[in-house]
Amino acid sequence: MPDTDWQNWLALWLFAPLFVAMAWTDFTQLRIPNTYCIVGLILLLAAAPFLAWNELLLRLLIGGVCFVICFGLFAINWLGGGDAKMLPIVFLAVPSTQISNYLFLFAAAMAVGLVGMALFRRLARDTSPRFKSTAQSREFPMGIAIGSAGLALITISIVGLIG
Repeated sequence: MPDTDWQNWLALWLFAPLFVAMAWTDFTQLRIPNTYCIVGLILLLAAAPFLAWNELLLRLLIGGVCFVICFGLFAINWLGGGDAKMLPIVFLAVPSTQISNYLFLFAAAMAVGLVGMALFRRLARDTSPRFKSTAQSREFPMGIAIGSAGLALITISIVGLIG
């Protein structure tokens, strides 16, 4: 059951359109534009005054650790640049008590996404040449998993607050 303080969820709720745009752009173009990172940071700045200091500091710590890990994975070419920039920003938006839930949803979205992309590439290679994700056989548009996990966590939070 998610915590019921709307202040902890505000940043994540504001990210909903960004999650959709990020998933679509990464699917069609295999990139997450810097504009999305800037918009994410602006949304975080807008939501930050509503957070308690301890929550804000925890999020900064978690986001910093995520940045170091993503930077390392980018340096060894295991993670794309857009993914490495966007994941720490998303981690700043997720309530600190929900990081484990987000990681679980992210892992599930990655698994479903990998199977789904393999099937989609097999079925739609000839019919959808405009999507870069169908032309590439080795790259996975991780923005789909980042966005899907975020949207799933938003849904869980809303259901938890209503119910």
